[in-house]
Amino acid sequence: MNIEEIRTEFPYLATGRIYLNHAATGPWPLSAEKKVREIQDEFVRGEVEVYPRVRRTIEETRSMAAEMIGCDPANIAFVQNTTEGLNVLAAGLPWRPGDRIVIPEREFPANVYPFLNLVRRGVEIDFVPLRNGVVGAGDIMRAVRPRTRLVAVSWVQFLSGYTIDLGALSDFCSSRGILLSVDAIQGIGALRLDLRSTPVDFLSAGVQKWQLGPQGLAIISVSERARAMIRQAHVGWLSVPHAWDFFAYRLELYEDARRYENGTYNTIGIYGYHGALSLFRSVGYGEVERSVRANADYAWERAVEAGFDVITPAEPPHRAGIVTFRNEHAERVADRLQQRGIVVSARSGHLRISPHYYNTREEIDAAFDALMEEIGGTRSRGRV
Repeated sequence: MNIEEIRTEFPYLATGRIYLNHAATGPWPLSAEKKVREIQDEFVRGEVEVYPRVRRTIEETRSMAAEMIGCDPANIAFVQNTTEGLNVLAAGLPWRPGDRIVIPEREFPANVYPFLNLVRRGVEIDFVPLRNGVVGAGDIMRAVRPRTRLVAVSWVQFLSGYTIDLGALSDFCSSRGILLSVDAIQGIGALRLDLRSTPVDFLSAGVQKWQLGPQGLAIISVSERARAMIRQAHVGWLSVPHAWDFFAYRLELYEDARRYENGTYNTIGIYGYHGALSLFRSVGYGEVERSVRANADYAWERAVEAGFDVITPAEPPHRAGIVTFRNEHAERVADRLQQRGIVVSARSGHLRISPHYYNTREEIDAAFDALMEEIGGTRSRGRV
């Protein structure tokens, strides 16, 4: 698929708007809308009770999600959002007073509150402070103590876009018997991930950002080791393989990750996600990553050349799709850009730009031209 063909999948582009806010939420492609209409028509005009067909689509989507992140479909479960997924882990492990969890500073709250809630059970949280503006894999390793049982990190930090070395963390945690949990919402759909070569014990990611899926749906990937350790706090009638034997009442859970799917599925969300994943598969996961990185690198270069106070790392291996710089008037500037048909994020005194694979350099240039008109720029980095 060439870029012009790909861009026809996003009808909002015909309005002339420029959307550079995929780290907040992504637009649906036509392939997602088409798949949602398919199931809507069944409920509105069709057979209504189409569970066998729905179930096939659910399992197809599970396999496609597993393909995207390089894991066995048996490890994938559908949950409502990233936070709900992380709560499966936080609430399910057999914690003891004095156990410790290592978490970087400035994590998005979804990767903090499920674990902070364990303090009432005697669990201690070690927040790793920023060093030169980031928390790297080495900083995490140095923060580990004898009672550390879990390391919980974002693959891509939501504000700076710093991309942590998951391979190094995976090797380190595995060698010490420490569980590694990853909030991957800012990475999946932008970068390739292969959990077979970079195993993590637990991964959670909403699908509404870089994966271009509907809100209210997330995937978790739970390793066999983690499944053996989790005593899940919540179960439901679909957590068991004999679900349709209604009066069996045997708490014999699925061996695979379906045990975490407690009740009725978000059918509309899964159908939309199926459509979005179909487009990723057509474009190619490698091509998506190449284009995201190229667009983000170009945006980073434009921001530095403009003299903006960029907090996104200079080292390409530690960048993903996010480019962020400080601006004390970020909210006002983002609003002004919105009025001009250019969508970016204002986050805690920063402007954040997050182009996807289908965006063009011309769109990025237009956004920076508008930024220069709104806030100006200098060749001296840090003065804006």
